[in-house]
Amino acid sequence: MLSRVANNLFWMDRYMERSYGLLNLIKTNYNSTLDSGDYSSWNRILFTYMNYEKLDGSDYNDSISIIEFMIFDNLNSNSIVNIVSMARENARSVQEHISRELWLSVNKYYLAVTDKKLIKKFRKKDTMEFLNDMINFHHIYNSISEVTQERGNAFFFMNVGKYIERISQSLDFLNVKINSLDYENENFYADTFFWKNLLISIGGYQFYVKTYKSIFNIENIVEIIVLNQFFPRSISFSINKIERHIKILNDINKPDDNILKFMLGKLKNNLRYTTIDSIKQNGLEQFIEKTTFELNAITEKINSIYFYQKN
Repeated sequence: MLSRVANNLFWMDRYMERSYGLLNLIKTNYNSTLDSGDYSSWNRILFTYMNYEKLDGSDYNDSISIIEFMIFDNLNSNSIVNIVSMARENARSVQEHISRELWLSVNKYYLAVTDKKLIKKFRKKDTMEFLNDMINFHHIYNSISEVTQERGNAFFFMNVGKYIERISQSLDFLNVKINSLDYENENFYADTFFWKNLLISIGGYQFYVKTYKSIFNIENIVEIIVLNQFFPRSISFSINKIERHIKILNDINKPDDNILKFMLGKLKNNLRYTTIDSIKQNGLEQFIEKTTFELNAITEKINSIYFYQKN
């Protein structure tokens, strides 16, 4: 069960989560540019997610051409079409370990996104409607996974991959969309539409309104993304989930190396005693770098315990 199969299960869910997060980011940024008419916000997204430095006068000089590039470009490993293709390849190799319904949902998504006619549909169809149709594939996948996948090794490896990717995306999201905790910026409160769409892109708008019942405040937004243990896309929530799933995997497989439990507990406790004031004092950039380093170390330890073949 372990090693190659576990690795494929881990990456199948990680790729699906990556595609989901990227589509929501594209949707949000597109909506924001419709309101502002400023396309410069795509520059950092292209650099962070596509390894592409957009230059003035390039082929990608409006939202539609940029979205087309991010979804359909076969030469970029981080495009949606390539991410979904990699998820499908991982799913194909572990069909006997996942439910038939789950395999069919991944394969259907793959067939849709690689259909040569899809790019023509994209150019003719309303962009928001098209993006919502793509996002719906993920809603179906996540629902099917929850109700059809047996609770064994496969389910828990899949979820570890999903939540590690979710933390990675939250850190990238903070890096791309929130560069500092400069809440005194004179443009902050004027840009309500942007912050509303930012929260919608991570499913946090209603949660924000219910929790804070106030106008947008950058400290509250960072608190939701980083520290709130009840918000399902927060870093703290995801760490708790990873710790729980790893505990179950350790109980099932009884690995010799138990340091992973210590590493997860350390990161969990660090977040528990982190406050917005301490993040402000030390700097958001430093927090992102430190958490990214610890997450990468945890991922490497998971690799060494469960995915590498032992001689």
